[in-house]
Amino acid sequence: MKPGKNVEPVVTAQTNSDPEGTDPFTIALQGLSLEIGVHDLEALDRNRHLLPTGGRIYVNAVAGEGAEARIRTAAQLAALGYQPVPHIAARRMRTAEELDDYLAGFVERAGVSEILVIGGDLSEPRGPYASALEVINSGVPAKHGIRRIGIAGYPDGHPNIDTTVLNQVLAAKLAACRAAAIDPYIVSQFSFQAESIINWCRAIHEEHPDLPIHAGIPGPAKLRTLLRFARICGVQSSAKKFLANKKMGIELLRRAAPWDQMEAIGQYRLQTGRPLSTHLFTFGGISEAVSWLQKVRTDRRPNSGVVRF
Repeated sequence: MKPGKNVEPVVTAQTNSDPEGTDPFTIALQGLSLEIGVHDLEALDRNRHLLPTGGRIYVNAVAGEGAEARIRTAAQLAALGYQPVPHIAARRMRTAEELDDYLAGFVERAGVSEILVIGGDLSEPRGPYASALEVINSGVPAKHGIRRIGIAGYPDGHPNIDTTVLNQVLAAKLAACRAAAIDPYIVSQFSFQAESIINWCRAIHEEHPDLPIHAGIPGPAKLRTLLRFARICGVQSSAKKFLANKKMGIELLRRAAPWDQMEAIGQYRLQTGRPLSTHLFTFGGISEAVSWLQKVRTDRRPNSGVVRF
């Protein structure tokens, strides 16, 4: 599909209206990444004239979709000119051979050189890997030429893991990546609270000043949809704070969009120079997300019917 007249991609290095590069929204759009599922590819294809090629698009690991569907999606993303980054869920790997074959499929068929390694949502591992750290230490990513590994971050904390432990595990993952000559970075869970994101990024960068962070924010969607994903992803505390602050517990059919988070990310980069970019979870759908990003790029003015958060 070709771009329509006078339609520009969402992400640009610099806009004519911001020649000095000081607009926080413009800054926050730089290095933007999206997260999709295997069923989102058709919608992404319809909207790709608004998304610049070469950007990172993460392929999540929703249970029940299967390895072949994810590898095929990554290959199709690569064919469209994007950089696919698959989720590797440690606890779902039944054997070391399964992990080896899984990564081989992504590398050989989609040209993948970057992965996001997560523990996974199972309480008990199906096979030899109980954590993301064990996958990194297995040597399998390095064997397949993986050059960058994303590791999970939690701006609102983890529902089952103490913050002190999270920090210790983060340090161990960074060391394991570097020992394997792999560049690490963080992709965070999404948060409804701009303040939580920025405070957490400051704390991380105090310990690791040059560590890139891709801060997760929820894309535009109905509040009811966002709260459902908040429950699934374990960020109920952030959702409760959002509802309490906005007093919108009975307005679940209204739409919400992360204007405040996007602005805060841009401001943080402008003020600190630290490596921080935006990672957008497309809970409300690709079309909705791209349409909203286009508004961010152009007029910055949220529709009166859309909740800021």
